[in-house]
Amino acid sequence: MQGGKKGSSKGGNQKKGGSAIGDLLKPRQPFEQTDVVLQNLLIIENHRRKVGSPILEDLDISEAARALWEAPFAVLSHNRFEDDEPKFTYANQAALDLFEAKWEELIGLPSRQSAADDPVAQEDRNKALESAAEDGVIRDYSGWRQSLKGTRFQIKDCTLFNLETPTGKKVGQATTIHHWVYEDGTEGGPAAFEAEESTERPTDEEVQKAEDAVAEQAALVRALKEEHGLGNEDEEVVENVALLLRRKAKLEALQKRVEAADAAAAPAEAEPVSAL
Repeated sequence: MQGGKKGSSKGGNQKKGGSAIGDLLKPRQPFEQTDVVLQNLLIIENHRRKVGSPILEDLDISEAARALWEAPFAVLSHNRFEDDEPKFTYANQAALDLFEAKWEELIGLPSRQSAADDPVAQEDRNKALESAAEDGVIRDYSGWRQSLKGTRFQIKDCTLFNLETPTGKKVGQATTIHHWVYEDGTEGGPAAFEAEESTERPTDEEVQKAEDAVAEQAALVRALKEEHGLGNEDEEVVENVALLLRRKAKLEALQKRVEAADAAAAPAEAEPVSAL
């Protein structure tokens, strides 16, 4: 939270137009809530114990809740072992963005709703949860999921692990998702960006496909505005502009790789030979 301006020497540190009581009544961010902080510590401790590595490098425990909230990868947890219907107990900002949800929409929602309501998707998800429950952790899991708005994507480079109290009581499960791919081929997550930094030259077909995807999405956004009369604030426009930006980002990454590869492959210019 942003602090107010410093007061003068006469006025001390009192803020103008506000009060200490007013500050206390302001709604806190999810990561500032006591129960969320405790859930964060449970996730962090179990990740180190079950996965064998810290969930974040150089983690300052005093800033753990904020660091997990702002992490570039998605983090979620549910109370797998407490309810007959496991429900989400935590989602960081990256996870909320991925599942196109607000905190109050996702937390408390049955976690089965993160996958499509069809037997194949639900069976795949249940098998992963059961495997993690039995072994304590599974790594490199991939599977199809969908957002609360129906957007389908495949999660990759995913680690699923049990959450246990210090006494060994199982209280839930958590997952970290470092890579996801939408149905149109656009990718997200830190692992995807690392892949885009590859020096391997994309094929001309890959670049053309990305260009076509951008042009198609741009035409759709224009149609929503010009033919359907929607504005920039309308939900459908916001969603499709976000998709357009993702497609543009992928195209730019491919173009940069082409330029870098072509520059590296170009023969060096020969230096002119001086006349004797």
